[in-house]
Amino acid sequence: MRDTDLRAYGFDGTELALLALCRRLFEAVSNGRPASWTAARAAATEFYGCGLAEPVLNATLEAVDAMRRLRSTAFNYRKDGCSCCRNRITPEERLFISAFHNLRRGKRSRAYVKSMLLVEGQEPAALLVALEMLDYTLYELGLT
Repeated sequence: MRDTDLRAYGFDGTELALLALCRRLFEAVSNGRPASWTAARAAATEFYGCGLAEPVLNATLEAVDAMRRLRSTAFNYRKDGCSCCRNRITPEERLFISAFHNLRRGKRSRAYVKSMLLVEGQEPAALLVALEMLDYTLYELGLT
C-alpha cells in the first residue's frame, strides 16, 4: 500500500500534532542519535508548551513503545521536518493515528481493529491501554 494524502482522513488538530510528534519519536527510536531525541523534545515543547511537553512526550513514547514491542516488522514513517513528506501518511502511521482517533470518539471496535492490523495480528491490548493513557493525559492537561 502506498503513502496517501494526510488530509484524506479527517484527523483533527490534536491528532495531527500527535502525528508530528510521533514522527520525531519514530526517528529518534530508529536512529538513537541524541539530536533526534532533542528534536522530539523541542517539538513537544512547541506543540504543548514548556510545562506540558514532558508528560505528553512520555505518554506518547509509551504508546510508540507499546506498538513497537508488538510488531515484528519495521514501522514505516515520514519525516515531519521534510516539507514534501509532511502532508503524506504511510499505512502504518495511518493505522496508529486512526486507532487513537477512534478511541477518542468512543469507537472501541474500530480502534481495536486498527490496532490489531498495526501490530500484525498480535493482541493489541497493551497498545490500546497506552493510547487511552495518552488521551487521558491530553485531556487532564486541557489539550483536547
